[in-house]
Amino acid sequence: MAEYLELPSKAIPVGLDMLRLNLENQYVSIIRGQDAAAIQDRYFADHFMVIDQMNELLASESEAQAFARVKELFGQLFAPGRMVWTPREKMSPFSAAGEKSYWTESGRGFGIFFSHKGEDLGILELDDLAFEQYKERYLALALPLATVCSMAIATARATEDRVETQEALLRAARIVESSDDAIISKTLDGVIVSWNQGAKNICGYDHDQVIGKSTSFLVPNGQYDEMPHLLEKIRTGQLAGIIETVWKTRDERLLNVSVQVSPILCDKGKVVGASSIVRDITQEKQKIERERASLNAQLQQAQKMESVGRLAGGVAHDYNNMLGVIMGFAEMALEKVGPEDPLHSDLIEIQSAAKRSTNITRQLLAFARKQTIAPVVLDLNKDVEQMLKMLQRLIREDIDLAWRPQPDLWTVKLDPSQIDQILVNLCVNARDAIEGVGKITIETKTVTIDESYCADHLGFTPGDFVVLAVSDNGCGMDKDTLNKIFEPFFTTKGVGIGTGLGLATVYGIVKQNNGFINVYSEPGKGTTFKIYLPRFRGESVESCRVTVKEAPIGRGETVLVVEDEPAILKFIQKILTPLNYQVLQATSPSEAIRLAEENSGRISLLITDVVMPEINGRQLYIQLKALIPGLKCLFMSGYTANVIAHRSMLDEGVNFIPKPFSKRDLAVKVRDVLD
Repeated sequence: MAEYLELPSKAIPVGLDMLRLNLENQYVSIIRGQDAAAIQDRYFADHFMVIDQMNELLASESEAQAFARVKELFGQLFAPGRMVWTPREKMSPFSAAGEKSYWTESGRGFGIFFSHKGEDLGILELDDLAFEQYKERYLALALPLATVCSMAIATARATEDRVETQEALLRAARIVESSDDAIISKTLDGVIVSWNQGAKNICGYDHDQVIGKSTSFLVPNGQYDEMPHLLEKIRTGQLAGIIETVWKTRDERLLNVSVQVSPILCDKGKVVGASSIVRDITQEKQKIERERASLNAQLQQAQKMESVGRLAGGVAHDYNNMLGVIMGFAEMALEKVGPEDPLHSDLIEIQSAAKRSTNITRQLLAFARKQTIAPVVLDLNKDVEQMLKMLQRLIREDIDLAWRPQPDLWTVKLDPSQIDQILVNLCVNARDAIEGVGKITIETKTVTIDESYCADHLGFTPGDFVVLAVSDNGCGMDKDTLNKIFEPFFTTKGVGIGTGLGLATVYGIVKQNNGFINVYSEPGKGTTFKIYLPRFRGESVESCRVTVKEAPIGRGETVLVVEDEPAILKFIQKILTPLNYQVLQATSPSEAIRLAEENSGRISLLITDVVMPEINGRQLYIQLKALIPGLKCLFMSGYTANVIAHRSMLDEGVNFIPKPFSKRDLAVKVRDVLD
């Protein structure tokens, strides 16, 4: 017969005969004792509520829900008191293995271990029970209930894990299906068992067209099928890694693909298949090929420039010496012959031919970046403006020359004469590309180029640049012509019209100044050359182009001239002597040193060739300066060979005149150095 205790709030059953716990089938029912009829119905109302709560507990869908229902159930079955749930992760290691309960330290309660199939779930502690004398009966009821509660918690946890696993699998399936990469599962025999949307997008085949087939049908004829070898490695537990191969699409296109093969394992860890992640790398491969081709072209261009540079450097010195003699003596002969003399026109032709030959040599040196330069900080707008009148005379009257400068242009650092060469060559090419009426536009602007832009544009480098653009609306160029325009001696002009060195010169100048050049052209529409020059942070200097008509007269100064070519030596002596200079001549450095020792108090200026036997011009100047403090020096050469220049840029404070030079050029330069 059931025993009841009268409590302040409700009646609580404490007899085991009150509840039958069917743990195997997970249900709870009430058993009435012999005096059940005498028991008031109000008690049974609570009892049925307990049964409902236990059935709800067994139907819990989550661990948190099960814990909440356990606490609610125990709170209804037992007298009010302190009830604490300690989850397994916070359990103390003090509990003995196999223990199901323990008495609390206060002696008025107990703790019950919740476990299922050997796994601890937590501890429910009931303390400060209202009737301490009945705590053993409470415990007797709580122990079988704990078994049911543990089962409910474990079942809820398993249900929750299963749901989470299913959701994770669904998420993974959605990720696989939405991936841009092809994800293909196959048996160890190579038979396809799954084919995602990425595989369809890359290969063009629907899911139903490939399931059950071998991936070998994707391999084009003549291409080695590496998949069987990779699957064999997977079967034997080896790493397959990533390979690159070629696949054939449904529309017969050939794709470069990368294939990463990984094993698929069953629950026991056995390899049962393979998963392939396939990426289309066709565009990447094409980009790499384009970059390789561009690098090869740049290497060939560099080798070509080096060869031309060696050729130009090898002949420039002697060649310019001879041109200097021809031009110099032709100039002096012209001074002695009147315009009506039959020899006058012949001398003009000699002088003109010598000047054209000089330009060819200088263009070769410019292309090969061997041209000796003296860079200064410039405002490009001011320099271009100074040239506009000359450029307008250079092109025809029926061609409009438009000038569009950007205000507040950044400064650049280069030799002003190189700006002249760039503009003259580009404008002459633009002029020759225009038939009849046309337009040439010169523009300047500033741009900043970043790393991402350079990644997609070969030849560009990041940084701040000043852009000089020359455009025309002439005949334009096709792709084959564009690929050759910077090659030395390449020209589309007729015989005797062009040397094929104009654009090669521009290219060499731009590269010498760490810039780069791009060309945009369409046949029948025109061409635009864009030159990018690195920004230089500094104040610009005025670049003045002053033309001196008469050779300035000397003041009786003594000049020591050192030149191993006798004809040049004679030419210089004939220029300077009539201009009131005392000229001492030496054909070698040793002779120059002897003359300096004999005339140390008289010599004001040393004019010396750079490249000479024994020692070079710089070394000679250093020795003579020790003998003659305050001695000034003017170097002359057709090719400096980096004696007075670093990478063809003149060292600071060096005075230099390139060979060949005219009488007026030498007279002006000598006067500038002395003054």
